[in-house]
Parts: sequence; structure tokens; C-alpha cells
Amino acid sequence: MKSERKIKLRKLTGKILPQLILQSAMIIISAIGSYFFMTWLVADFFGVENIYAATAYETIGALIIMVLTVVPLNVAIYRSRANEVITLSDAITRVAKGDYSTRIVTKKPRSSKAIYSDFNKMCAELESVQILRNDFINSYSHEFKTPVASINGFASLLLEKDLPEKERQQYLEIIVDESARLSKLATNTILLSKLSSQQIVTDTEEYDISEQLRQCSIILSQRWMEKKIEFGGEFPPIPFHGNKEMMQHLWLNLLDNAIKYTPTGGEVTVVCRRENGAGKELAVISITDTGEGISPEIKSKLFEPYFQGDSTHSTPGLGLGLSIAKRIVELAGGNIDIDSEPSLGSTFTVTLPLRR
Repeated sequence: MKSERKIKLRKLTGKILPQLILQSAMIIISAIGSYFFMTWLVADFFGVENIYAATAYETIGALIIMVLTVVPLNVAIYRSRANEVITLSDAITRVAKGDYSTRIVTKKPRSSKAIYSDFNKMCAELESVQILRNDFINSYSHEFKTPVASINGFASLLLEKDLPEKERQQYLEIIVDESARLSKLATNTILLSKLSSQQIVTDTEEYDISEQLRQCSIILSQRWMEKKIEFGGEFPPIPFHGNKEMMQHLWLNLLDNAIKYTPTGGEVTVVCRRENGAGKELAVISITDTGEGISPEIKSKLFEPYFQGDSTHSTPGLGLGLSIAKRIVELAGGNIDIDSEPSLGSTFTVTLPLRR
């Protein structure tokens, strides 16, 4: 690689030599012309004779020094610029071959530093797209098989002519449910992959995070009312700066999870408060349920994609909600903690800086 770089640099330097020779000749001609003009001016105004002979050797020496200084300096500057162009060209070639992990590292400030920085950002975005595609294919295909198999199986049963109407209706309902599950699986998998590859939160704004939590609770009100869950909360005004849509995903996932695992007649409580920590103002949101709780073994794996604490799968779910929630909290610069014991319910606590 280094030998190829030297060959390229040598070729580019060879192309610039005629230009440098022409430039040097122009410098010499300009200097001689200036010399004769100035000496004529001095002789005419001050009446100094033989000034040409007195200064000829000094002028020639100055010209030689000028040429010896300017030409190597121009060569050095040109080689430096050419080296930067070669570096960028080689990096572009690697990206064109599919290596999106390519980055150009500059050890010192250069004229191409801004270009290198933009190039690195472009590669990061291309790499994130590749990660998004690979994660989607690997993870999605694994969870994709079950609902597809169910839909195919029950659709085949519906082709039977003598199938009772009651069974036909039951099979159609299963197909509808599995189709909805498949659609939700696709949506959540894409969202998780996108969040996993995302590094910067955009489209941020300031809004009341407590009011957003209250609205999310209302959105899910039918769910907790059907289970006769006693829902309570404290929602004091808390101004927060972040991506409103992304944060709504967080609260809906956590609230849905609490409602899902709370038995009929149980309780779900949401408490919002402001705190000071490490010189920052923080929003602390706690969501508590009276479900069965979480064992230490399950707690350590709870945020892994597609992991479901209920190994019997008796509780409907995809195992993506908490993975999405954790990634959103990380992007917002906060953290999420779980306080839970078997048979004593669970409390999910999200701590977020009000402004980053």
C-alpha cells in the first residue's frame, strides 16, 4: 500500500515540475525587470552612476536564493496537497468495494480536515444502513417463522370444504391475530435496528414531559380499564428538551409492559419528579406495577432483543419493547433501572437530563 502511494505521489510530482519551472522563470524575469526599473529610478532621481555594476552581483545572488527557496517550498506544498488527495482517493476506493468501516484519521490540522470529517460522517451513515440491514435480516428472520407458519397452517385448514363454521371463524381470528403480530414485529424490528445504529438525536424541541406521560396513559386507558387496574399518577410540570416522537415510544412501551404484567384488579402508578444530580437538573420517572415481579436471572437479560421473561409465551409479546426503551433512554443521555422482586411487583425508573 505504501509503495503504491509513493508511486502515485511521484507521478503527480512529475506532472507539476514543468509548472514549477515556468513559475521560477516568471519569478526571475519579474525580479530582473523590477531590478532594472528600480536602478534606473534611483540613478535618475539621485544621480548615482554605475549603480548597475554595484548591485548586479547582489541581485543575482538574491535571485538564486529566491529560486532555491521558492521551488522546494512549492514542491513540498504540492506534495502535501497531493498526499491528502491520494488519501481521500484510496478511502473512496475502499468504500466503493463495500468497506463502510473506512475512516480517515488526521493527526494534525490540514486543509482537507473538513472534507475528511464529512467523508467520515458519510461512511458512518453508510455503515449504520448496513448494520440496519444485517440486523433486520438476522433478527427478523428468526422471529418471522412462527406467525408465518401459523398463517400458512390455518389458511390450509380453511381450504377444507366440510369445515364447521365455528372452526372456520376461529381459524380466521387466529390468522388476523398472527398477521397483526407479524406487522408489529416488522415495525418494532425496524425501529430497534434504526435506534441501534443511530448516534445523534435530531428534531428536538422543548415540551412538558409530564404532560406527555399523562397523554400516553390516556392512550392506553382502554387496556388498563379492561383489566380493572387502578391507575394513579403524579404529573407536575417538567420542561424537557428532546425528540418528542421518540420519547413517546419509550413511555408507551414501559406503560404497556406494566399493564401487560399487572393482574386484573392490580395497580399501576406513574410518578414524575425533578431532581438535581452531578450539577444537572434531572427528570425522574418511575412506573410501578403490582405484577409477579422479576427474578434476578431474568432481570439480567430483560433488555436483550427478543428476550421474553415468560418462557411459556402465555403473555403475548415480541420481546422488543424493553430493548427499544433502553436504547431510547441511552440516546437521550439517561439511564433506566429496575427494582423488582418476585411476587412484589416491579418499578422501572428512568432518569433523564432535562437539557444536554
